[in-house]
Amino acid sequence: MTATLTIETFPNEAAADYIRGKAVADPKNFGNLPAQLKQRAFTVAGIEQMDALRRLRDAIAKLPEGASWDEAKREIAAGISPFIDADNDSKRTTASRARAEFLLRTHGFQAYAVARHQQQMETARDFPYWKYETVGDSRVRAGHAALDGKVLRADDPWWNTHYPPWDWGCRCIVVALDEEDAQEIGISTRAEMPTPQRSGTFVFDPTDASIDIDALNASRDEPDMKLFANMCRSATVQADGRKPETMWELMLDQKMQKTARAEGSRTDTDGRERAVVRDYMTGKKIAEATGDERGVKIEMPKDATVCTLHTHPKGDNTPSPADLLFGHNIGSRVDYIAAGKQLRRWQWLKTPTPEDAKRIQAFDADNKAGTIDINDYNEFLRRLVTDGYIKMEELP
Repeated sequence: MTATLTIETFPNEAAADYIRGKAVADPKNFGNLPAQLKQRAFTVAGIEQMDALRRLRDAIAKLPEGASWDEAKREIAAGISPFIDADNDSKRTTASRARAEFLLRTHGFQAYAVARHQQQMETARDFPYWKYETVGDSRVRAGHAALDGKVLRADDPWWNTHYPPWDWGCRCIVVALDEEDAQEIGISTRAEMPTPQRSGTFVFDPTDASIDIDALNASRDEPDMKLFANMCRSATVQADGRKPETMWELMLDQKMQKTARAEGSRTDTDGRERAVVRDYMTGKKIAEATGDERGVKIEMPKDATVCTLHTHPKGDNTPSPADLLFGHNIGSRVDYIAAGKQLRRWQWLKTPTPEDAKRIQAFDADNKAGTIDINDYNEFLRRLVTDGYIKMEELP
């Protein structure tokens, strides 16, 4: 009799969001990503079509959304089948089912683990200890079995390399404990903890799922951070609803959107304009300031490529003449404008003509005097976009 493996799954919104939130990347670009960011992207060997990758990713997300293991596996296998190189249909079916099982195990188990880890981190003050548990069947490998029942503090760095799934096909979990339960079971010292080795090609650390640019800068010196960012710039990915872009652009956008929400909320409360400047090469915050209804002044670093964010207390998120002058003069890589919940990203793509530069200065003078013809200015701005001088797009 052939043994069958029963895998129990359950709905988990956070796990589903984690899977669907991954940008898709073809295998070559995925290989260019730093290891710390690979779990933020989704790829399948041998498949370069972004639409096909998105469909496979979303089929995996259906598992924590409530689909059964077999339902999700059938849909994934059907999506993989056209890309399988096989002599006949029987071999193609067998191979597609095997790969579907592998994808579900890898991405599904990791998604559940990330959701569990985030919840356990949020409750670590009340449950400061974690216990390692295997599923307890005959398929558990010796290295995993050696960890079964071990209790260690949640903040111990050991978990960075052995929070399950820490190797291919790992089905183990972590259970959070309070002080009393941990003492009753018995707390291990670091020296007592086995440290089995994972497969060389396997990479998973649940903390990587939420680490942002500020945390990355805190853990690296500037040269190392620039190297890390350059690796991200060599990998093209595509998030839902967006054009292909580098992983660095995506990460920086996500950080700036998070910053915009926070700064925009403060501006909505007190009506004061705010500005934040980040180094485009590393993402590190290098300046910030608060102004009033007339605007905000900020000290700009010299010889730095930057991206900037500022809020508009009133009106929309259209760049003002002063914004155009500011962005052009400092040579910013990208500018963001937040007005309420609306965020716009814009940037100069090429130097304006001398005639257009004069018009911008004239618009700025009129705006400060309160005599600007807003329709004329908006038409001028639209022409700059149409002629490829400025790029502008709304962000969600």
